[in-house]
Amino acid sequence: MKVFVVIERRADYSRYKPILEKMVKDSFFEIHLVVTGVCLLEEHGSDVNYIEKDGFKISARIPMFDTIRPDNGAEMVRSMSKVMNGLVDELEKSKPDAVLSGFDIGANFAVTIAAAHMNIPVFHIQGGEVTGNIDESIRHAMSKFSHIHLPATEKSKQRLIRMGENPKNIHVVGCPSIDVLINTPIIQKEILEKEFDLDFSKPFITLLQHSVTTESEQSRNQIKETIDAIKELKIQCLVILPNNDAGFSKIIDEIKKSGLRWVPSLSTDKFVNLCRNSWALVGNSSSGIHESATFKIPVVNIGNRQMGREKSKNIIDVSNNKLEIKNAIKKCLYDKEFRDYVKTIENPYGIGDSSSKIIKIIKNTSLKGIIQKSFYE
Repeated sequence: MKVFVVIERRADYSRYKPILEKMVKDSFFEIHLVVTGVCLLEEHGSDVNYIEKDGFKISARIPMFDTIRPDNGAEMVRSMSKVMNGLVDELEKSKPDAVLSGFDIGANFAVTIAAAHMNIPVFHIQGGEVTGNIDESIRHAMSKFSHIHLPATEKSKQRLIRMGENPKNIHVVGCPSIDVLINTPIIQKEILEKEFDLDFSKPFITLLQHSVTTESEQSRNQIKETIDAIKELKIQCLVILPNNDAGFSKIIDEIKKSGLRWVPSLSTDKFVNLCRNSWALVGNSSSGIHESATFKIPVVNIGNRQMGREKSKNIIDVSNNKLEIKNAIKKCLYDKEFRDYVKTIENPYGIGDSSSKIIKIIKNTSLKGIIQKSFYE
């Protein structure tokens, strides 16, 4: 079975990686892997190098963004149009049996629409979730173009049913990035401390804050509130630069002149191990929502980007306000009762067996007659 997969961002890769690893080892599968988006951009860390280092064969690289480009919603639309043309060519050339799509971002949105128009069955990972940002609309639109749904939770499944998707085509599998956390080898603390000039015995936070596309004009002020809170606390912080959603350049500009340590991106193994040693995660990344409960660490979730997602009780929601952010970080770092409680929580997004479930579903699903959808009532 030939399966077509597109990777645009490091977040995609962290979810696809355990699935791809199992597919590579199973003669049932042939993978047509396309890399695009910020994974090809040096300014965002060239994550394509990590994909190759992990041993995956890349079938095609499709440029999606120009190095010099406007930072706005219009450019996001142009990039989707650009990548869709390339993806259509790859779909025609490779003739896959199915597309494994996922989440809520441009290139996967493009390949989902293209495949549906070309009568290629689409398996969609993590539909039915609720958030802020343009991701909310993209994710639900992708679900309507998809044929088999692989949501992370039962609540997401029920939303898909309310959207008219047939329950027989919906399988709750958890979040595949949890598989990565469970299976990533431990890197000795001393190695990480030396590389990033950190001391894990003292308070240390990892910051990852993206732009909210529906509030992109506020992105500079929003990150300044976060940076000011962290600097006033005088704590160790490592910042991972954001993805390139509209408004990103203002965030990167403020981070680079803040004096805080930053990296453009990280390999999966280093990211996982830094999170294992973080005293808290801060920002608005989905990692704080999906993965932090498995790490058993507190999270300060800032603003509206993750609004509506199912959350564990290790997560403190705050607005883009310096005082709120500062107080929440202090609670995460110094409130012993809260920190002890966080160590007892379970992750609603699964236990690390998502990729095995997805592989089994793909292998056992008959694709005959699946293209024509009807609204389920």
